[in-house]
Amino acid sequence: MTSVNIGKAFSGHLFPFLFIFSRLGSALILFPGIGETYVPVRMRLMFAASLSFIMLEPLMPSLPAAPATPSGLAFVIFFEILVGIFFGTILRLIMNCLETVGSIVAVQMGLSNAMILNPVLASQSPLPSAFLSITGVTLLFISGLDHMLIRSLVATYNIFPPGDTLQPGDIAQSLIQLMDRSFMVGIQLSTPFLVVGLLMYVALGMMQKLMPQVQLFLVMLPVQIWGGLVLLAVSVAGIMTVWLQYFDRTLSTFPGH
Repeated sequence: MTSVNIGKAFSGHLFPFLFIFSRLGSALILFPGIGETYVPVRMRLMFAASLSFIMLEPLMPSLPAAPATPSGLAFVIFFEILVGIFFGTILRLIMNCLETVGSIVAVQMGLSNAMILNPVLASQSPLPSAFLSITGVTLLFISGLDHMLIRSLVATYNIFPPGDTLQPGDIAQSLIQLMDRSFMVGIQLSTPFLVVGLLMYVALGMMQKLMPQVQLFLVMLPVQIWGGLVLLAVSVAGIMTVWLQYFDRTLSTFPGH
């Protein structure tokens, strides 16, 4: 196909739609709730296409002209897909904060081996991790943050203008910093369980020294599970509130969100 035929084939609205769909569609693959494995592929495709049609008119003036060569077309499409995956990865790293909290809670409750399918991660997770992940996705849609996700995705056109040059170093550094921050927030949210667990194990260790003939750790296992469930019931509202605030602060870094 010659360069002239390339330009004619992508004249009109076809190239702008393909351009927008490349970024929005690749980002929606990793969106919480929308991009999960339990959502049919056809539904995800229809949602991405519908959103691209909606954003076609507002974004068309800022889009570059269709490239004249196949290599130029491949570059701009690759750039848009990379930006979409970058934004979707940011959302997944924020969601993984709840997985960190749930894993620590499971260890402190003695439920680290009680595994269940986590639909958010499409893998096996401890019960507290699956519970917190599903609660997080539910709260995103209840609180209206799902609209903020769409606005933040559209705001990526201000940070990564169409046809701009790639900055892989900055992208990798941003993901590393966000991963570190999400892990630290997960540790902070699970602090009550770490403190209570440490105190309980210190007390059990001292009692075991005084009564070595009694297997106190086996005797106290039901108490540990029930105590962890009570503490989780008391603190889950605060955990999810702080996590939603962290989610909001992270997305607020996108101009025009």
